[in-house]
Amino acid sequence: MLPFVTLVAFDIETTGLDPEKEDILELAGVKFTFERMNGKFVTKELGRYQSLVKPTKLIPEEVTRIHNITNQMVEDAPGLQAVLQAFFRFCGLSSVLVAHNAPFDASFLSKGIRKHGLVIPQNPIIDSLKMLRKILPEHASHKLGEIARKLGDQTGMKLNQKDLHRATYDCIVLKEVLGACMPKRYQDKDLAMDQAIKSFESVQGPALRFSQFP
Repeated sequence: MLPFVTLVAFDIETTGLDPEKEDILELAGVKFTFERMNGKFVTKELGRYQSLVKPTKLIPEEVTRIHNITNQMVEDAPGLQAVLQAFFRFCGLSSVLVAHNAPFDASFLSKGIRKHGLVIPQNPIIDSLKMLRKILPEHASHKLGEIARKLGDQTGMKLNQKDLHRATYDCIVLKEVLGACMPKRYQDKDLAMDQAIKSFESVQGPALRFSQFP
């Protein structure tokens, strides 16, 4: 059996929804893989990355109410270039990135990559929202928090509502949700390092790439 694929669940918090006008305030990632433990399919965490980011504009009050990131919290945070460089070093060259509603997160990262003249990472990006809609068609809502609540007995994770919409916690939730859902669709061989992208694309369509975002 070849090694299981390495995934990085990633998430951002921002000053708003438009990547052309708004800034990243926080970037986090949880790196993990899978393993069989006493016959049970489980996630194995390999590391975490998290950093606040100093924006170029003030954070609107209505945005702070969502993720509880204040202007004071980011005043002395590093700039986006340093955070992106550290994040992609953390991800490594062989990991597959995964985010819930990935085009949103990837478009912000791509804007920052291009703005600061960084090398465009080649890591494929998987959209867990698309994937979960296919794996769990019986659910009316595929919001990450809703799915996590419904799968609570399978993940063993008690959802902490006040921590949702902070990047690291959302990554942890996504990791647990994927660990619970992937065995519903994939066999172990489908999640091997050399097979995983093909397996994911068979469900959610072509993987995203940072190079495709303007």
